[in-house]
Amino acid sequence: MDIKVTNVDVSYIKEIDRKAEEITQKLGRKFSRNEYIKMLIQNDCELRLMKLKEDVFDQAIKGLNQTLDSQTNKLQEFINSNNRLFYLLASGIDIEDHSEKL
Repeated sequence: MDIKVTNVDVSYIKEIDRKAEEITQKLGRKFSRNEYIKMLIQNDCELRLMKLKEDVFDQAIKGLNQTLDSQTNKLQEFINSNNRLFYLLASGIDIEDHSEKL
């Protein structure tokens, strides 16, 4: 698809040409103004997509952390109740007498 851009300040065009020339030197082949502008457009789109993916990933990690915290708390409750039960079994205390502590 073709895009036509008009009324661009000359100083910006000169800067684009300078950067395209820098890339030409690094690549060892001609890198045109058009290629540079296409690269800018592609990078902008990819950066936005990458940011969106990072946000979705961060939300998923946050959800996983909350789930892990909840599971950790439930496991600790289970361990604590088992410890109380083992204590009662080992001590020979009548459970009916101490049911309020359970």
